[in-house]
Amino acid sequence: MKKRELLSYSRRLVKGRRSELLLICMIPVGTELFFRTAEAALYCLMLYFGNIKPINLFTGENAEQAVISGIFAVLRFLVIPPLWCGLAARLMMFAEGKNESPAFSDMLLSGKFIGRAVTAALFGRLISAAVLLPGVLSAACGIGMLSDGADSGELIAATNLIAVGIGFVILWGAVRLSLTAVPFLLWERRDLSAVRTVIYALRFMRERRGLPLTLIFIYLPPVLTIAAAPYFIPEWAAAYAVGVSIFLKEDETVNERACVHSGNGYAESAEKLSPRKLRRLRRIAEKAQKR
Repeated sequence: MKKRELLSYSRRLVKGRRSELLLICMIPVGTELFFRTAEAALYCLMLYFGNIKPINLFTGENAEQAVISGIFAVLRFLVIPPLWCGLAARLMMFAEGKNESPAFSDMLLSGKFIGRAVTAALFGRLISAAVLLPGVLSAACGIGMLSDGADSGELIAATNLIAVGIGFVILWGAVRLSLTAVPFLLWERRDLSAVRTVIYALRFMRERRGLPLTLIFIYLPPVLTIAAAPYFIPEWAAAYAVGVSIFLKEDETVNERACVHSGNGYAESAEKLSPRKLRRLRRIAEKAQKR
């Protein structure tokens, strides 16, 4: 299914259920805003009744402010990832046309569900930081060399360092796009652990990052207008869920064909192949059937 057909199908799917999907999508967003607002309110009370200066809120010199910030960071990290995974589960059920969708309360009362969501979020952030940190350090070194006044040799070295930094930033963006599928895969691949699901998502989205990138370019501008956000957010969420569902079915179909034509029964390594190799294997299988 092409992206244009995907968008058209998702619009038809959302029709008549836009309010329901908007409410579901706003649960994790609203929870995030609640924590941010509560944290800001406490800071306002500290400024009004305390003796701290506004600049101290940004420098971290105040111990009370650091404790409050740490507490809210932990609360967000423990609460928000399970909500995003719950949203992804509901969206996948909606995209696949299943009427019996799990309730948020049932999922959020499951310790295993919460543990997998939090672990996957932590591991995903560690991978993102590991990719971004070398790029930031490389670009900072290059910019520092240029700001100190560099000769011709240092200029070449600084340029290369900045180029390497830009490359790592691009790679970080690709990793972040791949990690957007983690909440959906946590629900669909419940046989995998949280860490293996994150690794699987990087491989699963290797040649499919164009979908989330396209959806960002299409839906982010109207969503930023605020007024149009309630209309486009359900379409955005439904389109991505439908896309992930289609990708999963594509891999399942190719794996089944690989199993049939492997000659050794079940092809155990089929799911480890990249999407490009899977498509090549599918073409070989189709040619074999024609013969």
